[in-house]
Amino acid sequence: MSDTFWTALSATATAAAFFAVTWQSILTRRALGTAQQALATADQALIASQAVALDAARTRLDGQAPTVSVRIHEVPWPPLAWTPHGMPVNPWPNGYEWHFPAMQEERIVLQACIEVWNHTQSHVTLDCQGDLYVAAEQRPRAAASSLLFPGQRVHRLFLQKDFTIKELSENYEARQAGRPLPHRVEGSIAVHDGRDNGVTDVWDLELTGCPVLPVEERQGLWVVAASSLPGDSGADLLEYEVQPPRRRTYWISRQRGEQLPEPRFTIGVPGELPAIQS
Repeated sequence: MSDTFWTALSATATAAAFFAVTWQSILTRRALGTAQQALATADQALIASQAVALDAARTRLDGQAPTVSVRIHEVPWPPLAWTPHGMPVNPWPNGYEWHFPAMQEERIVLQACIEVWNHTQSHVTLDCQGDLYVAAEQRPRAAASSLLFPGQRVHRLFLQKDFTIKELSENYEARQAGRPLPHRVEGSIAVHDGRDNGVTDVWDLELTGCPVLPVEERQGLWVVAASSLPGDSGADLLEYEVQPPRRRTYWISRQRGEQLPEPRFTIGVPGELPAIQS
């Protein structure tokens, strides 16, 4: 036979082999896609079962959690003058003047009275952090851990801190520039009933504002601001939430520090278990 015949036969065999390899590759990809889809379906089923289990556990703990409310029920205005001799009681009168720099280190106290009410029929533990105080013999004492008995209401807990007039002038300047106010009174209240498999509720408290403002025509002169609201409440000059939001932590075991996660599920590589992020 001629060389042309053998060349043609070799080319046909090569083409057939290429087609076979290509077809096999297509079949393999299809099989892999089917397997990946099956794995994704299994992962979704696992996600659903985990979500149901977590939701059921959180619902059970919600039903067992103590009912406690925290609110700000009084904010003195005009702001109080700081004193080294005990709790502040005397307000700076509206229009009181401070000349900078000679008087810029005088101090104002921003204060809010906090009410905590235990509405349940069992005692709870109250933990305070930050700028929270109680009045002990008319002197401020840092609030610490205490028991709140069934139905008990505490309404003489103080969120307070003193600032120099210079610091509060910086609050005013930050507000005028549209920036967050740098000087704030901050504290937090945590409540729990001691159950190992229970919850902890936390309220973050914050008080700030601009109780002083400059006299435009007189450089270096600052005065106590006058409220524009009826009754001179000062609510337009201060920033706080009467009913601060609550954060709840769910415990698998409080003693071991194991929290029940709030699930946000993601699926990674097919065939791997979905990750639970908290």
